[in-house]
Amino acid sequence: MHSDRAQLATPLIEVTVGIFLILAVALGFALLPVETEETATLDRTASDTLSVLAAEPPEGTGPNRIAAACRSESAFDTEADELDSRLRGILPDPLSYRLTTPQGHVGHPHPSGIPTGTASFTTDGCTVTLRVWYV
Repeated sequence: MHSDRAQLATPLIEVTVGIFLILAVALGFALLPVETEETATLDRTASDTLSVLAAEPPEGTGPNRIAAACRSESAFDTEADELDSRLRGILPDPLSYRLTTPQGHVGHPHPSGIPTGTASFTTDGCTVTLRVWYV
């Protein structure tokens, strides 16, 4: 029995699947952001800085400076100047920062397109995010 239907050769299918697989992997590497050593260092610096702030007593009431800043907008206003001062004191000179809470922020607006380190700290349902970058 001879069939008039043409069949696609199995090796041709395997080659096609292989090409698509290689292209998918290559695009994955090309499109994913790559963490540089500089970004990793900035991430560590941001994390360490938040740890220092979380260990300090607040200006107002609360277990630490970050938790106090998260309680309310008025509590944030009480802590804001001291948070800004401590961040300037903790971080080395060439770094700029932005600390953001649901109640407010201190620091400078984050410029786009430059390597940035980020760390977050959650306390009492409030997440505080610190971004640092070289000026």
